[in-house]
This record gives sequence, C-alpha cells and structure tokens, in this order.
Amino acid sequence: MSFVKSVLKKEDIARVAVKNKRNALDHPCAQLAANLTIDDVLNSEMMAWPVQRLDISPPSDGASAMILASEEVAKKLTDDLVYLDGAGWCIDSTMWTDRDLYFPEYVAGAAKMAYKMAKIENPRKEIDVAEPYDPFDYKELHHMEGLLLCDKGEAPILTREGVTERDGDLPVCPSGGLLGVGNPIAATMGIKACEIYWQLAGKAGKRQVPNDPQVGICQAWGDLMQYGSVLIMRRG
Repeated sequence: MSFVKSVLKKEDIARVAVKNKRNALDHPCAQLAANLTIDDVLNSEMMAWPVQRLDISPPSDGASAMILASEEVAKKLTDDLVYLDGAGWCIDSTMWTDRDLYFPEYVAGAAKMAYKMAKIENPRKEIDVAEPYDPFDYKELHHMEGLLLCDKGEAPILTREGVTERDGDLPVCPSGGLLGVGNPIAATMGIKACEIYWQLAGKAGKRQVPNDPQVGICQAWGDLMQYGSVLIMRRG
C-alpha cells in the first residue's frame, strides 16, 4: 500500500480569498469586493491562529427569495426555465470528537442524496458551475471535496492551477461568494441558489461564466457546524 502526502501551504488557502474578492468586483451587492494579492491576505490581522482577517467573511445583513413553480406554470411565466433537479441534506454528529474534521461528511452525505435524485453519476464531469459555502477561504476547499468535485487534498491544487476561476473548467463561486459579497448567515443558501439560477439562465451579467453552463450546484453549512444542504439545478 502506498500513501501520497499532500502539503497544503497557507498561500493555497489565501488564493481562494483573492479569487472570490476579485470576482465580487462584478457583483452589484458586494460588500467585501477587492483586488488583493496573496501577500495581502497573509499579512492581514491574525484573528485566531492560523485564521487571519482576510480569510474570513464577517456576518452581514441580507435577504434572498426564490419563486418555485410547477413546470406547467413556469412555462407560462418564462422562457428561461431552470429545473431544481436534486436536493439533499445531512446532519453529522454534534460532537467534535465523533466527527471527521478532515473531510466534511455532512456535505458528502447531502451531496450524494442530491446527486442520486438528479441522476448525476460523475459530478466532476457533469457539474458546470458551483457555489459552495465559503464563510472562510479554507472552507471553500473543504466543501469542494465534500461535494465530490475533486479528490481529498485536490481542491487547493485545482485552485492553484486556475480550474476554479470564473473562466476555468470548473468555476467555483464566480459571484464572489461570501468572502466577496458578504455572509448573511441564514439567507446564504437562497443567495447561492439565486446565483446558480442566474448562471444557468444566462442572466449573471459580468459574473457570467463562459461555455453555456447547463448544470450547477450550491451548498450551505450550519446549525452546530455539522449540517449540510445541497441543491442541484439544470437548465431547461
């Protein structure tokens, strides 16, 4: 049996904050948009080691709303149909000592439920755009792996290689995410879901990812930090 040692540098984590805050420059509601460098993040104020100020999206006020309708009704209202194909949720143990802190099982369980409902067998190839929950830059990487969009330890590599950029092969948080737009806590899943709708309907404006995305995924995290929820949408 062979083992591969993965070395994660702080620069790899900081790169997420740089990406998302830059993406948010194109978002009309962004509170935290900025054109930063990795050094800016690494030199920001230490909050609770090793997390620094620019690694974090501070809580903010916000609201979100979506209108769901049957296919019959929706076709009367719009030509830009986007279907809710799958939904999943998972509650892990509330005890830190009973939980895998390296891998977010609360996300993986929810993702598997949603993928099964949406009949997605290979998420790495079938998902075109993703909006995972990113209240901290390292959590985007953590949740990408929980969504099974990459192998364990691979998320920082994909980010480093530009795969998760807005024009990359798998755009992640092209909106700017919570790190760039703001973190309204309980309204976050709705905001993420709206962003996936806009991307699939081709209505994301300057935030629009290229290559005509057909399938998107969004995810939230909460309760006592052990709950995950996932939605999958598909363009009609």
